[in-house]
Amino acid sequence: MPPGFKTYSERWFLKYLFSNHGLCFGVDLRDRSYLLLVSARGVRWQRRPVGDKVVENLDYELPRIEAALDAEARAAP
Repeated sequence: MPPGFKTYSERWFLKYLFSNHGLCFGVDLRDRSYLLLVSARGVRWQRRPVGDKVVENLDYELPRIEAALDAEARAAP
């Protein structure tokens, strides 16, 4: 893939992001959301708050998303 490549979709309840850093899938249901992140750092599967916008807020950049999720996990009690 060319450097900086990414393609994504925010349509319907299934969201996806493919980039040269990995891939990310999101599933938004009425009462829960899930995030699957696959990259060179490994695989992460998380339940997220309904309507979570972490991927969108971080401009669909997987390294930034991973860093934010790591920071969130460190801050959790």
